[in-house]
Amino acid sequence: MRSIVAAGFALSLLSCSASGGGGATTARGVPASPPASPSAPRPGKPNRPATATPRADALSAARAWKHLEAQVGMGPRAHGSAGHAKLRGYLADHLRACGAEVRVQEFRHRGAEDAEPRPFWNVMGRFNPGASSWVMLGTHYDTRLWADEDPDPAVRARPIEGANDGASGTAVLLEIATVLKEIPPAIGVEIVFFDGEDYGRNQRFEDYFLGSTALAREWGAHFGASQPECVVVVDMVGDADLAFRRETKSQAKSPWVNDLLWATGAARGVKAFAVPGESPIFDDQDAFLEMGIPAALLIDYEYPWWHQQGDTADKCSPESLAATGRVVLAALIDRPVARPAAVR
Repeated sequence: MRSIVAAGFALSLLSCSASGGGGATTARGVPASPPASPSAPRPGKPNRPATATPRADALSAARAWKHLEAQVGMGPRAHGSAGHAKLRGYLADHLRACGAEVRVQEFRHRGAEDAEPRPFWNVMGRFNPGASSWVMLGTHYDTRLWADEDPDPAVRARPIEGANDGASGTAVLLEIATVLKEIPPAIGVEIVFFDGEDYGRNQRFEDYFLGSTALAREWGAHFGASQPECVVVVDMVGDADLAFRRETKSQAKSPWVNDLLWATGAARGVKAFAVPGESPIFDDQDAFLEMGIPAALLIDYEYPWWHQQGDTADKCSPESLAATGRVVLAALIDRPVARPAAVR
């Protein structure tokens, strides 16, 4: 993930059998509007709240947190590491256990410092594959090989733990998969764990976002002419002091996706969606925006330990994981989302 600020570049998701239940930074912590109360029952009409969100309400913060802890327990998950290979199997096994149709996209890329092309793997799972209408939820599962933003030069050559940058979005989508097993969706849901998002160095953008770029490049081989109603990418969503701003390019090209997410967040009283403003962030949503697919990014880009050794689980919160996943489920799946007619 990268963000543009002025003239320079800066930091601008356990098993399915488990039970469970910058900008104006001073705006952090401002509560959003409280959820609207269900209307009073009317004669002859069922007393059914207009805001029923069974899947969002079923999402478990505790289960999501266990997924984050499991990833951190594997050690660094940078490309080529033992942790990376172990996590790849963990993702496919969990999606399969949750009833998803699982596919792995292998692709190759030669980075600036590579002697030859190296293999990468996107892990994908489709729920309700027969549905004509579908959405895509994505995150990257790789972690950074270098702590190049660490204030201590002595530790910059070491890989990071990536509790937030890598594990948090992955934990959220793994828990969403569990929920979709418990309460199957009416629409199709494609969950994609992207590889190689954080492979690049030294602002060489061609070495970043490899998984999303490869999927966009080989789209027809996986999806034919079919496109989702929208793509939502979650990245760095575990910060205990969670705050989201609208991503500028997404806001310009598909504002209705942001509008839906932010309205849902406000209705659920999630303070992370109460922060004003926007910022341009380079991340996995870009490949799909370039295809003309509506896309949005949920990211807390003000995370102080980005690409540092301090990106550890103690900086993260189960509540932040749950809040993010519940908003995504409530906005896109509990009420099946569809592109507005004007953008079809």
